[in-house]
Amino acid sequence: MKVPRSRRRGKSRVFRVNDFRAVGTSKIIKGDKPMNAKITRFVHDAYRTAPLMEIKFEDGATTLLPAFGGAYVGKIITYLKEGPTSDGDIRRLKDVSPGTEVYNIELKPNDGGKLVRAGGLNAKIIESTADRVTLSLPSGSSVNLDPNCRVIVGKIANGGRTEKPFYKAGNKYHLIRARGRYWPMNAAVAMNAYEHKFGGKRRSTQHKAKTSSRRASPGGKVGAIAPRRTGARS
Repeated sequence: MKVPRSRRRGKSRVFRVNDFRAVGTSKIIKGDKPMNAKITRFVHDAYRTAPLMEIKFEDGATTLLPAFGGAYVGKIITYLKEGPTSDGDIRRLKDVSPGTEVYNIELKPNDGGKLVRAGGLNAKIIESTADRVTLSLPSGSSVNLDPNCRVIVGKIANGGRTEKPFYKAGNKYHLIRARGRYWPMNAAVAMNAYEHKFGGKRRSTQHKAKTSSRRASPGGKVGAIAPRRTGARS
């Protein structure tokens, strides 16, 4: 049997993530010194879903970060300063009041930001205590983080990117190609029998079990692989 698509993607250059096409690294700089920073320019990056803003700090350091809604060149933002916050300010979680929208959230202090970095997204602080801060993520799940983790206040720009239709297949092709994703993706039941376990137009394949053993051959490891349970929950 031909190795199915899901098994081929691990060794193919066609399906790899094109992170080498990114304009640059997007992280919050390391440092504990409170200071101001200025937005100097915006950068388009086809690899990302949100525009990047270049920020220059008082000490001369520069970095690229996902832009927030309402950002403009010349805007002054604050870094780790006390007092009221506005969109674009960089704060520690313990210094942000509950109910505030934040993005580019660090999983560990000083890692630069790992969560909520796609265009139009934001998380919300639910609860803050001395040893943990609870946030509600765009997925609907919640996460508890170290109060010293840093975040950017506000909501990421480019929130309406999903509302504009593509109009042409070529536009969709170039967008997906820039991000290294596999497209178009055919349904398994639409394939030939030799290409996939669920392929072929015989009636028997429509009622074939969608589960496979952990010890199955690579060509047969498709669908639900060694599931703990199947069927609807009662």
